[in-house]
Amino acid sequence: MRKAGTRRHDKRPDGTAIARPRFAEVVWRGSTIDPTRDVAAAAVLAAFEAVRSAGLSLVACYRAGVEAWRRTHPDHSPEYGARQAVAVILAAKVSLPVEQGLAAEI
Repeated sequence: MRKAGTRRHDKRPDGTAIARPRFAEVVWRGSTIDPTRDVAAAAVLAAFEAVRSAGLSLVACYRAGVEAWRRTHPDHSPEYGARQAVAVILAAKVSLPVEQGLAAEI
């Protein structure tokens, strides 16, 4: 009879079990935190709108939003802060039209 946690190929030729560490598989996924509910979301959108109303480029608008996120969360990495700020802006500013026929099928 096998001991719990061992497999048939985890035995020596004499039948004794070989101790092998078992590691859980780690799968990294995107953040499940909704950035639009973060305390920085209002500042990100305000900065985006301020630069947009000044007539500057869209790149400058997004950059202002990212900078607002970084001021609120200086402990976040630049890459993470940029992704979160852009997610806030896209959630607030981008809407995808759905055709009536397609919506009825879903």
